[in-house]
Amino acid sequence: MSAPIQAFLASHRIPSTNIYAVPPDIFRKLDIKTWKYNRPPTEPRISEIREWNAQFNRMDGVLNLAYIPGEGLVCFEGNHRRLALKDLDRPITVLVDILWDVTDEVVMHEFRRINKSVSVPDLYVVETESSLKVEIEDFVSAFRKKYPSHETASERPQRPNYNRDGLTDQITRLQKETGVTMKDLAERLNALNTKYADVGQSKAKLSAKIVEKCEKTGLWLFAWSTAISAKEL
Repeated sequence: MSAPIQAFLASHRIPSTNIYAVPPDIFRKLDIKTWKYNRPPTEPRISEIREWNAQFNRMDGVLNLAYIPGEGLVCFEGNHRRLALKDLDRPITVLVDILWDVTDEVVMHEFRRINKSVSVPDLYVVETESSLKVEIEDFVSAFRKKYPSHETASERPQRPNYNRDGLTDQITRLQKETGVTMKDLAERLNALNTKYADVGQSKAKLSAKIVEKCEKTGLWLFAWSTAISAKEL
């Protein structure tokens, strides 16, 4: 929850904004990580900025942070400048702009907005999207092996079945809509499947054939609908 951190920083907030003028001693107490979609900061660049800060006793610009539920505070713009402040014993007030309780998708949009007209190599979206594609393919492959009797070649599968391409599209959509990692999404899908399996009275709306098949295989995700809603995850 972000509430404790918001309360901790409340007295340093610039009115009517989400920008905070944070004293160095307070800033050092914040647990801030580099956003997972940023390239790892390089020590030579950090050292260069640290020397500049020490020489002029200031830090230029605003650090862009986001609080992502389940991950905490992350810095998605300005990590070199943020890390340059570490171990720098100077009374430098740090300006931070914080997005509260947002998803990776929102942070991605904001990063691109900030750097719209600037050539910045910080974000490795291409590499990450490529990696995500592999993770989705691995998930779909494992899913097909676990529930082979539910797979159909039909472009319009009937409940409680699925086809490979449709499943891949759904997982891709759900990942984008939720903004969570594939590991988290897999856990949420398992939890939803368990929830559906435990539903009693609602099963009366299903045909005996569907209930029999789902009870035999343990897959209930497509028993009521061939589409999974992100709102249920």
